[in-house]
Amino acid sequence: MTKTHRKALRGRGLRAATSLLATSMLTSAMAGIAAPALAADRDPDLLALGVGIYDQSWIDPPAFFQVDADTPHDRTQFVTAEYRFGWSLVKVDDWFAIKPLVGVIQTFKGSFYGYGGLQADFTWGPFFITPSAAAGYYAHGDGKDMGYPLEFRTQIETGYRFTNGDRFSIALSHISNAELGKTVTIPGTPRTRTVNPGANNLVAYYSFAL
Repeated sequence: MTKTHRKALRGRGLRAATSLLATSMLTSAMAGIAAPALAADRDPDLLALGVGIYDQSWIDPPAFFQVDADTPHDRTQFVTAEYRFGWSLVKVDDWFAIKPLVGVIQTFKGSFYGYGGLQADFTWGPFFITPSAAAGYYAHGDGKDMGYPLEFRTQIETGYRFTNGDRFSIALSHISNAELGKTVTIPGTPRTRTVNPGANNLVAYYSFAL
């Protein structure tokens, strides 16, 4: 096995681990839904509207948000809407909470992604950092073929919360299929690989407190 092939196999392993980590986050947190103790001081629901760049190539982390180097980027713009519920599955004072969310993404090339998941809200005064994990249905339209209808999204978001509860934030997200895609033969070799190109996306949100 050549150095190039070993590197490709390591890359696919990292992408699979990233997506499976997101799935594990969802599974472990959803286990607590059966009897959540809703916080008495429930936060407001948020309607987050965003615009961004889908499958951008400016920020492609080499490990956690890794994409397939053999698949060309198919960059395009997108719009997104998320409903972020105010009630918490887990809450620690005023600085940490795990909450559910649902959302949709529509790219300018006709790709659609509808998803649901969980976010972990860390707040310090008006500032916050919110990692999230979600899973959902992807249809590529005239855009990038992501290899499988079931796709997983991991995202890291940071921003500022205004006194009325509205928020402005920016985020980097990664969408991939956890190596669930079809298997194809690597050209010139008897080996195979899974189609899992992945996409890294940049987005700016404005979230309205409801």
